[in-house]
Amino acid sequence: MTISRKIEVEQLKHAKSELFNKDVLHILNGQAMYEDFKESNLMGNSDYVPFNEAMCVNATTPQVFDQSFIKTRAAGHHESVKNYMGKVIEPLNGLFHNEYTFIVLWFGEDMFCQMNLLTLLSYFEQSGYAGKVLLNSFREDEFKVSQAELTLGTYQSVYQEVLVNHEKPAKKLTPIMDQAIDLYLDMLKANNAVVTYISKNKHLPTSELVNRLFERFPSIGYGDSQYIELIHEVRS
Repeated sequence: MTISRKIEVEQLKHAKSELFNKDVLHILNGQAMYEDFKESNLMGNSDYVPFNEAMCVNATTPQVFDQSFIKTRAAGHHESVKNYMGKVIEPLNGLFHNEYTFIVLWFGEDMFCQMNLLTLLSYFEQSGYAGKVLLNSFREDEFKVSQAELTLGTYQSVYQEVLVNHEKPAKKLTPIMDQAIDLYLDMLKANNAVVTYISKNKHLPTSELVNRLFERFPSIGYGDSQYIELIHEVRS
């Protein structure tokens, strides 16, 4: 963890010490962030887990984390159900089996993170979570955390509209989430901006092209694997 990130987390811990107690679950934006936080040992007595998914790609199902969801998501990622369970579901066991007064979500503002965030918020509604949900939002290029309490009640329907039906939602959300949804729906189009860019530059080595995509489309938030799969599809 960089010094600036460590200082930012320490400041949050000092300002909101109740969010680092044993009745709190922090859900982090992927395995890399989890390893970073674990190594730095900053989370007090709270539990913290990674959400190792990429909900912005591949099909999903209305009920989050049920057997149909697991099978559908595993197939989309070309993973066995066993491997998917080990990577995505088992790290979240605390969420499924423990009771928490607070759940704190650590997610960036890019489209990748926002679709993961939407999925978790839908699950909280589906499972009847009655505690408080807080979002620690940040940009990947500068780890300045903005914290807000979220009110559940609308996310299940939005998840269904956007990630299942691939439709623009009827309800307005935050500007960041609205922008991310627009980007997500654009990326479903055959000739989206990323595909067009890849088509024009497919002669480049894959590693160089991936780096260019990171620089050109920071608001999408794709990782290496999503871009490499897209590059292979365009080249085939």
